[in-house]
Parts: sequence; structure tokens; C-alpha cells
Amino acid sequence: MVRFFPERGGPAVDYDFAAFPVARELVVWLATAFAGATGPAGRRRTTSSALSAFGLLRRFAHHLASLNRPPAHPAQLRATHLESFQMAGLGTPNLNRELPTLRSVLRFAPEGADEDFLARLARKGLERNSTPAASYTTAEFDRITATARTQLRRAAERIFAGRELLARWRTGQIDAEAEPRAWQHGELLDYVERHGDVPRRDTRQQPDHCVRPFGAGRLMADLHLTFSDIGAAGVLLLCLTGQNYSTIATATATHHRADGHTGTTATAVVDLVKPRRGRDRAHMPTAFSGSAPGGPGGSPHRQFDLHTPFGVYALLVDLAGPARAHVGTDLLLAFFCSKGVEKARGFRAGLPNAILASWSRSANLSADALGEDGLPIPLVVDSRRLRMSWLERHQQPVAHTERTLANEYLARNRGNLAEYQKVVADVLEEQLAGARAAQVMQVLTAADAAEARQRPEAVARRHGLDPATLKKLLAGELDTVLGGCTDHLASPHSPAGEPCRASFLLCLSCPCARATPAHLPVLIAVQDGLEARKQEMTPLRWAERFAGPVAQLADLLASFPTATIATTRTEITAEQRALVERFLTRGLDLT
Repeated sequence: MVRFFPERGGPAVDYDFAAFPVARELVVWLATAFAGATGPAGRRRTTSSALSAFGLLRRFAHHLASLNRPPAHPAQLRATHLESFQMAGLGTPNLNRELPTLRSVLRFAPEGADEDFLARLARKGLERNSTPAASYTTAEFDRITATARTQLRRAAERIFAGRELLARWRTGQIDAEAEPRAWQHGELLDYVERHGDVPRRDTRQQPDHCVRPFGAGRLMADLHLTFSDIGAAGVLLLCLTGQNYSTIATATATHHRADGHTGTTATAVVDLVKPRRGRDRAHMPTAFSGSAPGGPGGSPHRQFDLHTPFGVYALLVDLAGPARAHVGTDLLLAFFCSKGVEKARGFRAGLPNAILASWSRSANLSADALGEDGLPIPLVVDSRRLRMSWLERHQQPVAHTERTLANEYLARNRGNLAEYQKVVADVLEEQLAGARAAQVMQVLTAADAAEARQRPEAVARRHGLDPATLKKLLAGELDTVLGGCTDHLASPHSPAGEPCRASFLLCLSCPCARATPAHLPVLIAVQDGLEARKQEMTPLRWAERFAGPVAQLADLLASFPTATIATTRTEITAEQRALVERFLTRGLDLT
């Protein structure tokens, strides 16, 4: 049984693979592929697309079961099974769509299929019917962000100017005789603000004659966001937060100011919803941070920050407020649509389905690459590519785990692979150089420990210690995690005379730290644990955090014979592994 959660809400759907008429190994293999294709990293995100993929896998299973010698497990799948499935589907209207779908789903299947089957699956004729989502180039992403920011800034200035004109009219600051056009403009804005529309005739709902000099659409836009404006707002939020399209489309204006309007970093905690996480985890309290316009308790009116999530969110709470009141919704994104896009003219809430493609056409954006004719290629804005670009740039998970970020989103992104690999290589080189330049924790070998029993003064002098401290070190009385601390009040990482509060990883280069043979099991386990985290983190994040300590551990372990390290690795106790796990998961941190 595989449970599917639609991306844009709706009830979860259970898909039962138990009735598939093939061997259990193949059922599990197909179910795992379906779970991946409909999961966070897959593209089957709606109920209809998931149902289509399930039906295709069921037909494929029935076809395999109908053969004279049906395969019993994935390793027995052959190219001929795909060929026969294709032949069996001749005359089917959806054949050209089904074969690419089969490939797109089975790419999430676990290893085990025969190479012959996989090679046929990848051949022309079974290609996917669309290009996989890849990140934009840095220049393209910046261009999209800047264009959206510019349009939203102009929309804010237009609406604030309309509000100021309306306020002046209502307070009698506009003289009807001296400024007749401004006075009439203010009168019409007053009507728009109260009625949510311009004055219209009784017949056929045409705008009144007094509206013509100003234009009905312009009058509405003087006080409300337009279809194009809301497209720019949605794009900018996607570019600044890295959230999914559906999450931004369903974001609400209800929020909690975690900063308490104190003038510090402004933070609005918003309850975003991602249904695909499941009923128990769909709601995600998310912090949008930035600078507060106008200081403590300040209004964003005429002062707004469009470079941070909080700044854009706070501005939209203000600008879309009147539209939300007319619609009767709490959705953050609300606007007036004057041309009847998707529905009749009127107020709308959320993000219309085709708004990103429509906005990118109106913005006249161009890709970095040129077409075969040497002319610029139009740049189409896609929410998946925006999310991929954000994740690649920030290397931080958004509504998923770091393992999913590294192994799913970034692993399948090939937009800037060469550039990303160069960045990782540069960071690795920098971290390794810094680790090798730093002092490595001193090691007392087994020979030193044996000599200390007979000549403690000589061994202590050789390692810069007094005999009493050496005795405590060898007895384990000074143990931390990676070694023993000979003077916790003389740490280079804390003020003189104060206890050291630094991470135990810094012991690897601390002059107060010493390692003995008794510490070897933990040192080996820590090195193995840090290496294992390569599978759970992005390459860049791992290089930044752990490449240096791993290099230092390698240099430190070089002091011990290879055979000793191999033997010790097999003798690490459960208690030592538990200590290392607490250490690596920051369970031993003081703060």
C-alpha cells in the first residue's frame, strides 16, 4: 500500500499494489518506484497524474504476468519485455504518452533491474515527454528576481500614490475648481474603494462616461494589485523563499510577529501548508525574516524592503488587504482581474494556474543561451526551476530533510553541475589547506604509555606536561570525547581563566588536547561518522563543515599502525558508538 498526498491539497489516496499479478519482489520494486515518482522528488503531484502512473504500472504488471515465462524478480526483466509491452499497446491512443511515463516512474525504482532492460528503457522512443527541471543559471535567476522586484515596486508606488490621492480628496485638500481632474480622480477612487468597481451604466454594465478619461482598468489598479502584479509577487516570493508553488499560492495573511515589533530583525511566522507531507505534517510554521520598514511598529507605506521574505510578505499583507476584504478570504495573494483571465472580471485570490508563464511572456525575459538562428531564446518562468535554483544557491533544505535535498533535488539537477562542482572543489581545497596548516592534536602512542609507567617524568617532559597531569591523562580522568584536556582553563577558544565551551571538534587542533591509545576507538568512529554524513548532506555543506576535521583525523590516525586501526574498528563498543552518535548529533553541546 502506497499513500499519496496531492500537492495542492485534497484527501490522501491509498494505492494497493497487492493485487498486481506478479511475484512479490516485482510488486515491491514497482511500488517503490511509484512511491518515489509521487513523493517530494517526483513529478506526479496531482491525483490524476498519480492515478495515471498507477494504472500504467498495473497494465505493465498484467502484461508481464501474461507472458509464457513471466519474470519473478527485477533482475529477470529484459528489453524484450518492454518491446512486447509496446507491441501490445499498438493502437492505443495514449501509447506515445505512456512509454515516457513508464520511464519517468521506473527511474525511481531501486537497483536490481538487468542492464539490458535499463538500456532499452533509456533508448530513443522511450524518452520523457518534457525536459527535467534543472536550475536556471545564476544570471537568469538574478534577472528573473530583479524583474519581479522592479514590477512589484512600481505596483506598490502606484497603489500608495492612489491611496494618498484618495486621502487628500476625502480630507478636502483638493480644490475642485483649481484641480478639476485630480478632484474627479479622487471622487472615482472613493467610489472604487467603497464598491470594489468603477461606476457603470445600468445597461450592459459599461463604465460610466466619467470613467473614460481615466480608464476603468487604471482606476482599479490605482488601489489594487493586478493579474500581472500578483504574478510578479508570486515569482518574487518563490525566488526569495525556495518554497513550492502551491505553498505560496495558499499562504495566508495571518501571521505572528515573533520579534514583537521591537525593532530587531523583523520576523513573521506564517502557517504554510504542504499537503504532500501528510496530514500530521502538512502545516509548517515558517519564519519570514527581514528588516521592518519604518522602525518599531512602522508601516510599510512608502517604505518597503523587496530583498527579504519578510519585506515582500509585509508589503503584500498591506497591498492586497482591500482585495482580500472584497473576496472574503485570508489568502495572502489577492488581486483585481480586469480582463477575465480564467473567470469573469472581478477579484481573485491565490495564484492562477498559468500565471507564471503569462508573467514571463509579458516580462519579455530571455535565456542566456541563443537559439540556432543566433537570437535570444525566451525564458519561461517555471516554479520547479525557481525552487531548484534557490536550493542550489543556498544549499539549505526547505520543507524537506537535508538527505532529500542532497540525494533527490540536487542530485538530479544538472543546470549548473560544472559550476557547482568547481565551488565544492574550491571549498574542499580551502578547508584541507586550513586543516593541514593548523596544529594537530598531539598523540601519545602505545610505546609512550608503556614508558610512562617506568619514566613518567621523561614522557611528561617530551609532551609538554607535568607528571601529575600525565598520570590523570593516562588514567582517563581528563577525557572529553576525542581526547583528554590537559588544561580546560587555558583554551585558545575562550577567555583566559574561563572554562572552555568550544565544540569538541576543535580539540583536534587545540594545544591543550592529547590523544592516547584509549581514545583510538572513538576517533575512528567519529571519522567514520563524518564520512557517512556525505550521504545525508549536500557536498558543499559537508565540505564547509567537515572536510577540515576529517583531514585532521586522517593525519592524527596516521600515528597509529594500519593493522591496529583495522583491529580497533571491529572492537568499538556499543557505549562508544552511542557517545559518538550523541556527539555528532550535537547532544553534547552546551548551547
